[in-house]
Formats: sequence, structure tokens, C-alpha cells
Amino acid sequence: MEAINYPLFFIHISKTAGSSFRVAAEQYFGKEHVFYDYGPKAKETNPEIRALEYEKRDRYASGINIVEKAKFVTGHVNHPKYAPFIPAKNAITFVRDPFQQVRSHYEHFTRHHRYKGSFSDFVKEPRFRNAQNKALQGTWPDAIGFIGLTERYSESLALINKMYSIDIQGLDINKNTEKKSSEYLLSEEDAALIKKYNEPDFELYEYALNRFERQKLAVESELPFIRYGKTHMTKDDEGKIMKGWAADYESLSPVALEARVGKKKIADILASEYRSTANERNIHRNGFIGFSFPYPKKLKDGTQIDFVVKGTGEVLFDDVVKR
Repeated sequence: MEAINYPLFFIHISKTAGSSFRVAAEQYFGKEHVFYDYGPKAKETNPEIRALEYEKRDRYASGINIVEKAKFVTGHVNHPKYAPFIPAKNAITFVRDPFQQVRSHYEHFTRHHRYKGSFSDFVKEPRFRNAQNKALQGTWPDAIGFIGLTERYSESLALINKMYSIDIQGLDINKNTEKKSSEYLLSEEDAALIKKYNEPDFELYEYALNRFERQKLAVESELPFIRYGKTHMTKDDEGKIMKGWAADYESLSPVALEARVGKKKIADILASEYRSTANERNIHRNGFIGFSFPYPKKLKDGTQIDFVVKGTGEVLFDDVVKR
């Protein structure tokens, strides 16, 4: 897919190879077309963003200015900040094995920010927990245009270039030169500590691993990549109705699904209902990507229902009837 409507929006999560990617993007797009937003005090922050966003406090004016002038915008900001101005398909990020990301983040803070606490102190501090998950809070992760893997950086970059018809080159910067191996070796105690305080990051990374393979296959095969998810349901609705969303960024038509029990189709479903979150996050079709499917009363308790993309047969997710 071509990102015809620039800019690309790179959500820079700390210690995930983001510095290498943003510098390479600056070399490709040109410094004048790359806008950084690392907060009001950061020297890297674009002066126009600083003036409009942080001094005048006019995010609308800042966002419009970015759309008019930038081809690439990035910073340690979450997706909702610029979602009203940049389509979700143009959002890119990288995630990393949480064991490695947390340790690398700690080493970075001790070297560059004079952090004096122990590693245990660092892991337990709320501001450092689940840094990767926090960057995607307030949006649906599957709506993000591309989620790369730090451990597969070159492969991720190649897919980004193909998806967006660009040619960003690989760089390798901002690494801990004192580290002898490519990975940090962690004690069992440290690993357990990271796991304890960063469970959402581990869930996000597991999701990203599976999604990467799906998206890689779609990009390389030039097949539609369907983004999807379940939306909010009350506990009383669970097992009685499915509420979700699905979108194909390469088509303005709604995604057609089938509900199946085993190999038998029990209903056709069109993902065309309005979802306010999808509209607010600039995901696709002005938010008309949702669907609701009340389970037929004839289905017995414990029956599994598969939700399948019509035409390709890809199973997006399943559910079990509860009576």
C-alpha cells in the first residue's frame, strides 16, 4: 500500500531500535520534512510543534501544520495524539522482547539520565513499567499500520519499504557499545522481576509476533491484510453476542465475514456498523467498520463459533456460546 497521504507517524517506543529508524527516515525524507516531538524541553522537538503545541497549546493548529509540511513525524508519544490528523494505516512502531527492552531501558537511563537506583528499583517504578503497552494505549493495536520487531529489524524495514513504497536504509545507532553480546544475559531473579511488573508488555509482544507473520505473508503475497478485533461487551453479553470490527485498508468496501459452526455457515456478517473509537482514531471508513452478531437461540451451550473472512477463509477469532 502506498502512503499517499503523508506524513508517516512513527510511534517511537524507547529502546526498540527507534533511533536508528528515525535517523534513517530523516536521511530519506530530508531534514525539513521530518518533525520530531519529544516534549517541550527536548532539543530535538520541532520548533513549530514547540510553538503551536506546547506554547500556544493549540494542537489542532500544530496537527494541521504537520500534515501540510511533514512527511514523517515521530516522538515518544502515543497513537491518539496525532491520530485525528494521520490515518492509522500510516502509523508505524517497533516492539521488542520485554526482557531485553526493560534491561536496555535501564542501561540507557543510567548512562544518559544519571539514574542512580538499582535495576530492581527501576523495574518497580511505575513510570518505567509496560513502556511498550503504554505507547499504544487508547487505540486498537491491530489498527496500527505496521508493527515491526526489533529482533527482526532488517526484515521489518524491508516490509515497511514495500508497504509504503519508500526506500529507508538500515542504520545501527544508539547502541550500548559496552555490551559484548547482542542480547543482555539476565539472572533468573531479574527475569522474574521483569515478568512480574510488565505482564501487559509480554502480552503485547506475543500478539506482535503472531501479527508480524500474518502481515509478512500478506505483504509478500500481495494479499489483503484484514485488521480486526473484539469491541467492548458487558459481562451479561459474553457468550450471547459478538461485537467486533474488521477493516481492509486497501478497500473502501466493508469486510464481509461468515459465522461458522464447524464447516457450516450460519450467517453472513458485514463489518459496516459505526464505531466512535474507530472514527476518533482515524482508523478506516470514518469509523464504519464494526459488526454485531447475536447468537441464534438454537445454538447449544458450549458451541464454538468461528468468525471467518469471506473469500479467503481466514479465521479471525472464535467464541463459545454460553446459555
